[in-house]
Amino acid sequence: MLNKYLYTALLAVGLAFGGPLTALAVEQEVLIPNDTFFNRQWGLEFINAPQAWAMLEQSSATPARDIVVAMVDGGIDFTHPDLKDALWENPDETADGQDNDRNGLVDDLHGWNFADGNNQIKPLGKTVADTGAWEHGTIVASLIAGRGNDDIGMAGVAWEVKIMPLVILGEDGFGGTELLAQAIRYAVRNRADIINLSLEGQEEDPDVAKAIKEATAQGVLVVIAAGNGHEGQGYDLDATPLYPSCHQGAADESVLVVAGLNAQGVRHETSNYGSCVSISAPGHGIFAARPTYEADGNRVEVPGYDTWSGTSLAAPLVSGVAALVKAQHPAWTGEQIARKIMATARPFEIGVDSQGLGAGILDAQRALIPGDGDDEVYGPWKLLASAPGQAPMVWVVNEQGKTLFTVPVGNPGDKRGIRASFVRWDEDRRPEVMVSSEGDEAGAWRIYRLDGVLLAAGQAAADANDKIKGGVLLAAQDVDADGRDEILLTEAQGHRLWQLTLDGLLDGPLDLADATISLGNMAVGLQRPIQGFALLSKEQPVSKLYILSDYGLSDSQDINTSNPERLVMSQGRSDDGREVVVLVQSGQPTYMLERQGLLDVVDFEVLVAWWRYAPLGKAQSDVPGALFYDAWPK
Repeated sequence: MLNKYLYTALLAVGLAFGGPLTALAVEQEVLIPNDTFFNRQWGLEFINAPQAWAMLEQSSATPARDIVVAMVDGGIDFTHPDLKDALWENPDETADGQDNDRNGLVDDLHGWNFADGNNQIKPLGKTVADTGAWEHGTIVASLIAGRGNDDIGMAGVAWEVKIMPLVILGEDGFGGTELLAQAIRYAVRNRADIINLSLEGQEEDPDVAKAIKEATAQGVLVVIAAGNGHEGQGYDLDATPLYPSCHQGAADESVLVVAGLNAQGVRHETSNYGSCVSISAPGHGIFAARPTYEADGNRVEVPGYDTWSGTSLAAPLVSGVAALVKAQHPAWTGEQIARKIMATARPFEIGVDSQGLGAGILDAQRALIPGDGDDEVYGPWKLLASAPGQAPMVWVVNEQGKTLFTVPVGNPGDKRGIRASFVRWDEDRRPEVMVSSEGDEAGAWRIYRLDGVLLAAGQAAADANDKIKGGVLLAAQDVDADGRDEILLTEAQGHRLWQLTLDGLLDGPLDLADATISLGNMAVGLQRPIQGFALLSKEQPVSKLYILSDYGLSDSQDINTSNPERLVMSQGRSDDGREVVVLVQSGQPTYMLERQGLLDVVDFEVLVAWWRYAPLGKAQSDVPGALFYDAWPK
């Protein structure tokens, strides 16, 4: 296998742990778990994890057990006492020898082994020269999700989360970049919240870079170890870039690259450093779990714990803290979690050389402390727009209904009502708003910054003779994972749609009508696992549903149309993180539930965590006369 295809586990084995540590002096409550070896886990106290646990214990945060961390690594010993309850379960798969979820993988109940092409996620007994590589997945998993406060073993940072094991490294610690890209995409499709990559390679693979961008564009946080140097010296990544640590996501702060520190808060000598690094965390003398049997297949039980060093140990500490932040803020995207973790990093001590070590030292407590104006920076927000009869206006409100931004969006005398959508248009980290007037026959659109500055404007109509029936409806989504949205303008009472990018309208409208009479199109943005749009072409007697993604326009799916004039479509998220599209005519809604990238009609009511009401809006009482159109983050 050529070097460009090799990824190796980042691990230095240390059989001794030296130097007593004293607890950090704090004024806040702490939760000290009763795990047998917690007193050896200096890194958790160093990042103020006990204070963070106490804060979550007293809060009404979402249980961390609802958070999924995909670990792309080697196999894990899921029978280990600290990991036996940590496995993610695939809700669409059954142990019956069939590919129930239609993803091409049979019985991927708890993840997948991409290296061997099967569902064996436990390290196989095999004699290898470097047993550290064989143990690697178990070590990393335990630092993220080792079950804590259970009177045994050690504690992970987020001891309730679920681990999705995606095996690409063999017992020798090597695997291919093509497997890495496949594993990242599997994690995204299966709704992982965080992806941990404790591995490195020497050459950039464009497909891995694309997979990371796809993940981050869809709201997933990717945490990557910075890597270890050679012969006791870390590399300067600006001079010797390594991958995937020097890949970027769809936004500048959607990937966290982690360097390693020792107990004195100084860079561990073998840790890489440089401008690729986002943050630093303990990575020397880290106590963690190992498989409870030997690599040669000997089933005699051995001590299931040891001490190691390397940035492989630093990255899962960050992933664990990210999972706690996600539990506290379920609506936040990976980028927002990354921004919060970096913004709350603890400064290095005076005199410490922090060059190339990122924003500072990981601090779990600070990451969980609500910041002044967090909701004004991170959301969640609602986008409201003026109903017919009012002056054209949009309002951005927070979760409590407080108005954060009020933006006039046109001629005050135009009281036709405003249609609106959040859109990622420029390069800052705040959304912009796109608007169009209801029934505007030119299909005119405008994009505003939240401070009211007009950024762009145009129209769908080709000329004065081209009439847009009912005006245009708006939908936005980052289809190509470049950090900016593509926009669909759909003819509200006709059968055409226009694709709009930063460079302007693409050539010519797309015509979806298969019938002589078309009663309108609409679109909603889909986030995961497909980054794209659901398109509804309302026709008589059968309407059509399409999926438009980076791969093109799908074949249509028939929707029986009993009352097409009143047929509307909204998009939401189920309580287990699936994409939901609901079609409502005049009676019971039709639910379409995402299953491995397909929208299947289901015959049961879907429990929905939240909705977006774009493109048609819904009456909103917080601002009298306003309609609720969209939510942020996407």
